[in-house]
Amino acid sequence: MPDSTDNRVQAFQWELLPDLSELLNRLGRHSFRGWPESTDELRTELEALRIDPESDIALLGSPGRICGYALTLTELDVDRVVTALATTDDCSGDAGKLLDFAIGRARSANVSAVHIAIRGVAVEPMEKLVESGFERVASNLELTLVREDGGQIKDTRLADGFTIRPMRSLAEGLLLTQVQNRVFEGHWGFSKNTPEEILARLELPVTGPEHVLFAESPEGDIAGYMWTALEWHQDHTCGKIWMTGVVPEFRSLGLGRALVNAGVKHLLSEGAADVHLEVVEDNVAAVRIYEKAGFKSHGKITWYEKRV
Repeated sequence: MPDSTDNRVQAFQWELLPDLSELLNRLGRHSFRGWPESTDELRTELEALRIDPESDIALLGSPGRICGYALTLTELDVDRVVTALATTDDCSGDAGKLLDFAIGRARSANVSAVHIAIRGVAVEPMEKLVESGFERVASNLELTLVREDGGQIKDTRLADGFTIRPMRSLAEGLLLTQVQNRVFEGHWGFSKNTPEEILARLELPVTGPEHVLFAESPEGDIAGYMWTALEWHQDHTCGKIWMTGVVPEFRSLGLGRALVNAGVKHLLSEGAADVHLEVVEDNVAAVRIYEKAGFKSHGKITWYEKRV
């Protein structure tokens, strides 16, 4: 096994993309988000994020060998840097070097906090964060619905005059931006999106307009939305409820449940073997809607914060 002292942090370069892709596939799901399996799809994903990969990604390893990474996403409007960070087991002793990179990025951006998510009950990473001055601030539940349980989902009766319709084209990207920002305004950790960011996401094949549903009021106002995604793996297709919510003045009308059911039916019709989502653990009303649709808890993501 290589001596950990050989491990150094280096800036990401695009020619190292295949090495990063191979590392992410070895690591599996480990942070606040998943990554595509193929190198080409990973490139597309990184280009769609609000980052400069060559400045915002650091790689850990020795010559010819990458064993860890940190990706930092600066969100000035919520005064933080969000970090996805992981190492292979043999390099876990050097994870602190990647933490130092993330903290340095936050200080250079002049924000007040670094946020890192730990998936599951990974005791060692949690202990390292606490030792480095991080404190737990939030947690999300991971819920899954398997295809066999999707058959119990029925069409939901909507309030009079309300309808659920698909997004018509990329031209409705501004509309989607506006409704998403309204739905999540004031929620912990939510950074407002720009139309350019939403358009970049809509242009990805896994989250295109065909995977967006709008709830529309009798007057034609957008009352809520459901944004789903598909991930194609070698052995199966996975569905994901990526973002969903109801505009404040239209809540308590049953639209949340209707959108969830419609979104799940859409993903199953596209061949998804299962459907995944994350929900804030304390959002009891949302958790109840998902459980009634057939979702079951299979894990937790815990968020840690360090003030800088």
